[in-house]
Amino acid sequence: MIDTVVILTKARLEMGRLNKELVDLHWEEERLKLRRTRSEEERARMRHLIDVCELIQRLQETPTDPTIPTFHIERLSGAKVIVPDNLVVPDKPADRAELPERRKLKPDGLPTVSTMIVTALREAGKASRPVEIAEFVRQRWWATAPTGAITTMAWQMAKAGKLTHHDGRYGLNGVGHHGAGY
Repeated sequence: MIDTVVILTKARLEMGRLNKELVDLHWEEERLKLRRTRSEEERARMRHLIDVCELIQRLQETPTDPTIPTFHIERLSGAKVIVPDNLVVPDKPADRAELPERRKLKPDGLPTVSTMIVTALREAGKASRPVEIAEFVRQRWWATAPTGAITTMAWQMAKAGKLTHHDGRYGLNGVGHHGAGY
């Protein structure tokens, strides 16, 4: 006959021993995880130190250019403040080419584009499209006036409230939106 009491007692003792072994393994794993984390942090600090040292070496090997600004950090009322060192700036760099003059679109002696637009709208007596305004300007003052310049200026004037703008037509304030030309 099988003695179940003895087997059951031995099984319970073995179960207790295995549970204790598992708990010990768990704590050993936790200690190893902590140790690994600390080692990785230390390795990252060392990598950072190496990177900084290599950067310092590269900067020391680089020739200094007097036109490159330098600075130092000072403490002022407990706060760190960046203070520029004396900077020597040449009067005019020799390698920098002269900037070309701005290209003029409108010939000298003509009224401003905004004046031309207001005159065109006044003489038309109604709100007009930018193409119609440009045609008037070409006939009266500027034969090669670009439509884009007229359109842009009319839009800017409408945005500033100097002209009205409705349905693609520009007009003088209060003129031309309810009349026959609309």
